[in-house]
Amino acid sequence: MPFVSVADAEIHFEATGQGPPLILISGMGGLGSYWTPQIEQLSKVFRVLTFDHRGTGRSTHSQVEYSVELLASDTIGLMDALHIEAAHFLGHSTGGMMLQVISSTHPARVLSQVLYGTRGRTDEFTRCAMGMRKEIVLGVGVEAYVKSTPVFLYPSAWIAENAAELAKREELAVRSSAPPAILASRLDAVLRHDQISSLSRIQAPTLVTCARDDFLTPIYYSEELAERIPRAKLSFISSGGHACSVTNPAEFNSLVLQFLQSVTAGGPGRRLRPDS
Repeated sequence: MPFVSVADAEIHFEATGQGPPLILISGMGGLGSYWTPQIEQLSKVFRVLTFDHRGTGRSTHSQVEYSVELLASDTIGLMDALHIEAAHFLGHSTGGMMLQVISSTHPARVLSQVLYGTRGRTDEFTRCAMGMRKEIVLGVGVEAYVKSTPVFLYPSAWIAENAAELAKREELAVRSSAPPAILASRLDAVLRHDQISSLSRIQAPTLVTCARDDFLTPIYYSEELAERIPRAKLSFISSGGHACSVTNPAEFNSLVLQFLQSVTAGGPGRRLRPDS
């Protein structure tokens, strides 16, 4: 089971495939396994790296004050430990916030990036939605927090059709969860997020996307990111909620690969091909 030491934490990671490095950064749940619907297809083209954030999964559940900047620093530390000078990135929600920090402060490390279901700042809607999640985890407990999460992530019809599978996932999530204080600190981290003033410094080719029915990060967040990031491309997924990479993987994977095909990698003239 692969781990690397990053500062004062052990970070669990997995790598699949061969080719240019592509690092997938998950959202608030923090688990590398979130990307299971993408691994098979993306690893035909890339060496795909996934990892559990500090405070989640099999990585160290550090009792620290969490911040998006800390988690971004952990990602750079993971790259250093694995001798990855630069990579392509795909970041969801909190992962997209981490990418904003990385691409604006370490531009040489980012070959291209997909910012998926994320935002550049906190507004009153975010304070309402994420503040409610914090109240649930601290006031009711981890089990209630886990069981309420699908309402924020998935379309209602998808939840109804996948209730049995979601129940299994919830049981595993409760057993492996960090304590409420860590979950609350991670929620505080995204509630403090504000990278609006730094977005103009991003140099990497950038695709901004989310599902049109994303409840947790509605499309106006993506529109703002694309407006402020130089030369960013904006394209929406037709449906699938906040976690459309899970609920609508065919459309999501096609969009991501189409973007990456437009990015030259591995030397002059080489194009990324999904069937290579």
